[in-house]
Amino acid sequence: MTVEQRQAFGAWYSKVMPPSVIIRGHQSLIRDTGNLIAYLPFHNFQHLSSAQLLDGLDVLQRNTLTPLKQEFIAHSLIGTYRNLTAQDFTRLGNVLCLADLEDLLVYKDTEVFRVIQDSVMNCTRQGLSLPSHLISSLLLTSGDLKVPSSLSPGRLAELGHLLPSLGVTFLQAVTPSQLLDAQPALAALDSFSPAQAYLIVDKMSSSSTLTAPGRLQELGPLVMGMKTETLLTLTSDLLLSSLPAMAQHTPGFSPPQANALSTRLWGFPEVVDWQDDVEPLLYATPLLSVMSRIPQLVNNTNSAFTKPWNTQQAKALFKEVLDTRPHLIEQDLLTLGTLGQGVSCKVLQERLHSDSSPSSVRRILAFLRQQPGPLHTSLKECVIDKVIQFDFVSELLKDLGAEIALSMSVSTIKKFPTDIMHTLRKVIVQDPHHFLLLPRVKQKLLVDKMAQKLGMYTGVFTEEEFRSLGIMAPFVVDEVFVQLDRSFFIDNLDSLQELCYSIGKMDIVAHILQEPAVFGPVSSWKQTTLSQVDRFLFFLPKDKLQEIPLALMTVGRLEKLFMSQRRWERGDVGLHCLEEDEKKTFFEKQQYFLQFFLGFLKITPQSPAPMVPTCEILHTTAPAAWTPDSLTSMSTSAFKNCLELMGHDPFLESYQRREVLRKVRQIYGPASNFSQSVISQLGRISLELSLAELSSLRLTERRSIAALGAVSAWNNRQLSALFTTVLNSTQQSPSQLDSSTLVAMGHIVCGAKTTEINSFNAVEFSKAVLWLGQLRLSCSEEQLLAFVGLLDHSLAFGAISSWGTDVFIEIGIIAAGLPDMAMSALVKEQIEGFKPEALAATPPEKFKVVFHQSQISWFSYEQGAAVTKEQLSALSDVQKTALAMVLTPWEDRPVDFRGRSLGLALSHSPLCLILGLLMLLVLPCSDLICPGT
Repeated sequence: MTVEQRQAFGAWYSKVMPPSVIIRGHQSLIRDTGNLIAYLPFHNFQHLSSAQLLDGLDVLQRNTLTPLKQEFIAHSLIGTYRNLTAQDFTRLGNVLCLADLEDLLVYKDTEVFRVIQDSVMNCTRQGLSLPSHLISSLLLTSGDLKVPSSLSPGRLAELGHLLPSLGVTFLQAVTPSQLLDAQPALAALDSFSPAQAYLIVDKMSSSSTLTAPGRLQELGPLVMGMKTETLLTLTSDLLLSSLPAMAQHTPGFSPPQANALSTRLWGFPEVVDWQDDVEPLLYATPLLSVMSRIPQLVNNTNSAFTKPWNTQQAKALFKEVLDTRPHLIEQDLLTLGTLGQGVSCKVLQERLHSDSSPSSVRRILAFLRQQPGPLHTSLKECVIDKVIQFDFVSELLKDLGAEIALSMSVSTIKKFPTDIMHTLRKVIVQDPHHFLLLPRVKQKLLVDKMAQKLGMYTGVFTEEEFRSLGIMAPFVVDEVFVQLDRSFFIDNLDSLQELCYSIGKMDIVAHILQEPAVFGPVSSWKQTTLSQVDRFLFFLPKDKLQEIPLALMTVGRLEKLFMSQRRWERGDVGLHCLEEDEKKTFFEKQQYFLQFFLGFLKITPQSPAPMVPTCEILHTTAPAAWTPDSLTSMSTSAFKNCLELMGHDPFLESYQRREVLRKVRQIYGPASNFSQSVISQLGRISLELSLAELSSLRLTERRSIAALGAVSAWNNRQLSALFTTVLNSTQQSPSQLDSSTLVAMGHIVCGAKTTEINSFNAVEFSKAVLWLGQLRLSCSEEQLLAFVGLLDHSLAFGAISSWGTDVFIEIGIIAAGLPDMAMSALVKEQIEGFKPEALAATPPEKFKVVFHQSQISWFSYEQGAAVTKEQLSALSDVQKTALAMVLTPWEDRPVDFRGRSLGLALSHSPLCLILGLLMLLVLPCSDLICPGT
């Protein structure tokens, strides 16, 4: 059965199996009842006694139990009984991994303990996330682990999946021959950190030639531990033979590695015939590398029309097809395959116009939905502009797919009749990813209009209504959300926790949790309550968190809560849910939570010494959640194991970093002594290094350069020192820097003087710009201008006037450095390629001078929303009006022609918007009024 079917059966059965019946039931209740009892809602299920659970364990185990019910069984049985047999634990299987450590340690000196250890080992081998103290106490206390060099290859292979937890100090003590013998087991793992992978590969390289034919393929995910410098020395034959196996793990490639591999392979003319082999690296292949091969690629249509090109590559290839083989497009646009994401708006609209029959339009829409990557904003808006003109547009809504449908404006969507709104709702619910990518204001407005149209503004927010909205449900306005059906809320907490909540909605959820009909006052909560509430616990205000009974908040429980939150954050919903300021606010709540329950916030002379974290518990919580004293009190071994984790924690504050760096100096000596491995682990901690220390670093490898280049918070003096340090360490002049080094430098490129930038190799910089353009560089206007000067070199992208959408997408934020004259001459196609970040990085006075109102009117909503307050204040009234007209269709608000709230509203009608903008060109602002709706 599906989850929904099981829930439905459980809800139905709960009517005849209420808590009172369960409490009065015999010990054999579960066996007598059968499978259906496993699907009872948890508020019924939790009344089963330990005796009933033990008697009916076999019945429960043959059904699909939620993690919450499994945890309840583990606590009830293992927490109640102290004489369970080996057979009982075998019957429990993975459920015993959810028990409290204290309950399992009761069996430590018995023959049952081995069964418990084997079960926990099996859980870890299956990838189940368990509290660190449980793994450490049950699995990592074996005597042979104290002498890693004594482990047999078999034992090392058996422990393979635990090696990432054991850390770099353990791996350093393992011999190269041991690692080589255990390589097949290690190569099957994808949980090693970059520092650990580098260490393993370095060790194995010391006694074996890993670059010999056949050896690279055997590394598996450990390939991310190969030095970029080594990859650049490999022959094309060796790279091609190894790439298919390595490419299975391309997410593990660092940007410098990916750039080095792709640029090296695309440097060979034969690459046109290697398309199947290089396909996995297309995402990392610079546009410039592809552009030089475009004629040959287009002639080889089997390759050109089937590969997963990114948008800018597809646009460049499409342009070549249009120029040299237009008959292919004229015969059938759909034969272009994966180049569909690069099709121009003009061609697409011509095809839609030439055959506007429903079947033809549907074929084209299906063709666009099947593209390998996300469609560019301009292409989606192009489709909407044309399709919305058809009389049968309502019939095409489900054919648009969520990605294109969500490009429609609120002013269009709010006019949908109820049946069409239902269709849009279904389209989004079936493919929620694209909704999560929308700006918050779009999400709220869209759901608000949908809820209004579907009649959700009156009475209780029912289960049916909530489920019908899917991922959108928490985005209804507060007055609707607060009316959420409480019985549905209680019965579905596990699925509700998978959704996305703004900070405001978190407050409402916290209030609901404390209602008498739900769980009541926090002070009365029990262990089962905490299990049910799970990560929603972090939604509570700080004063209410303090009311949780201290005895319930064990270290194991605390870890489980953090692990649950981390698991959600790494999922598709969590990755795209909170905005940056919300993430910071939410993390501060977690930090308070940990420090309060571990006693850091209420130290008295009678208090026990605060807990010193292990490296393992820092992985399950977060380094920044701990006090600096607790971090520096860690053992040297634990501290070294977790240095990389601390260095990459985005929430580690300056006062914490300073103390951590002090301990780093104690362990490793002065900065001039730091090894490449130590530097690569420092990350944001390096922000606290003095200018003299930054200048003394030895940045000889791209991995150490990349670790510092990924940090965005450097000040100008630090950037300048780092750029000079890179040159001195690598003994290169600015003109000798290759693309992979420039990619590794990242933010550090803003430390170069304009004279140094002017001497960069234009081709190498243009191949690095795919990565550099994605960063929010803090470069000055003069530096960005110098970068653009490299890009318009004849051997790079050529004259700016010839750049198309593809080049502007590729160069990203660097476009903010376009000369004033070039920027003011941009045509619509070029502006469409401007990244919103590039517009936001344009100095306000320059923005005002170069973008006239007609250019601003070409902005997409995302581009318009990126305009900063400083830029907006510098604009003229006419420019402000043009910008407001860009935002109005989505933000569904009146437009003020003077840029002030004076009540001169512009209709949301598209026709009136267009007429208004045309009138801007011929009439004074004060003469313009377009009646509001």
